[in-house]
Amino acid sequence: MRFRLPQDLIQDVVQETLIRALRGLEGFRGDSKLSTWVYRIAYRESLRAKERLQRHQGKVKHLDATMEPESSSLESHAITGQEDEVLRVRRFMQQLPDNQRLAMGYHYLDELGVAEIADLMNSTANTVKSWLKRGRETLRELLGPTPA
Repeated sequence: MRFRLPQDLIQDVVQETLIRALRGLEGFRGDSKLSTWVYRIAYRESLRAKERLQRHQGKVKHLDATMEPESSSLESHAITGQEDEVLRVRRFMQQLPDNQRLAMGYHYLDELGVAEIADLMNSTANTVKSWLKRGRETLRELLGPTPA
């Protein structure tokens, strides 16, 4: 998942996903892979958890603030340029709209195909392709020119 939730909520999402999957297993029709079906359940549970969190805390500015390393820890651990670049990309990915961020995460990090992403996100393949294209373009703009 590409949601940044507190650890206790992540555990709740996993537990609720497993419970819903087990309860709904008899109703699984096999129209998609079992993993895609379970992934979709987890996606919906993550959305519910995020909405609950926002309701209780008001508008949450940065759900992943607890996951970002502090600057002092960056200095104390000699981070290589590549690791630093990964942190930059993660930070900029959080600025993307949810659909673009999720589609890019599913595609590039989870290595799912466009059709699987469309199924997970209850969308069409062309819409997913558009989200991927727009997400890449936005990231290029945010990251700036690549060094030669």
